[in-house]
Amino acid sequence: MGGRKETPPTIIMPAEGSPQAFQTIVPQKSYKDIAESTLRTEKEINRLMGQRYDEVGTPEEIGARKKGVEMQAAASYLASLPKGPADERFKETPRAFPVKSNRRATFDTVPGSMSGFGSTRPGTGRPPTGGASGQIGIMPVQTDPAKEAAKKRFDESKKAYEAALEKAKKTPRSFMAETKDPAYAQNPDSMFIPQIVN
Repeated sequence: MGGRKETPPTIIMPAEGSPQAFQTIVPQKSYKDIAESTLRTEKEINRLMGQRYDEVGTPEEIGARKKGVEMQAAASYLASLPKGPADERFKETPRAFPVKSNRRATFDTVPGSMSGFGSTRPGTGRPPTGGASGQIGIMPVQTDPAKEAAKKRFDESKKAYEAALEKAKKTPRSFMAETKDPAYAQNPDSMFIPQIVN
């Protein structure tokens, strides 16, 4: 079967011409709109920051409250320590009746024992007082490292709290600086029109 031969495509070349250049100009109004939008955003941020300051305070006020909590914790710990010198002598366990040791390395109780039966073992209980000097049996006053450390910690936390309060009083609320009349919004449209050089 025979057929017609396909005709090759015809390519037409356009006539040569001068090149053309195009430029898009953004009008000054668009820059001014951006500046107004930025200013509105900054005002809203400042409004929210003011609301936050009203609710929780400035960072300095928050820090002062934290220092106050730390001072209270140090004061509570110092107050919880025992008053007076520590009595480190042996103290027997209080019982309803005395427990007596025997030679079998065990303990016996006296039949029919009642509450209050027996007496304190020698060398235990309150030390005797009196005598010529009136100081017999009184333990010498010793320093207590735990109390000293707790007192030092409390004093330092008190100073830190006072300093934080003073800083919170002197530091004003800070806000974002608002951008008014930025330079990019002041450029006239004519600045962007292409100029013929040479």
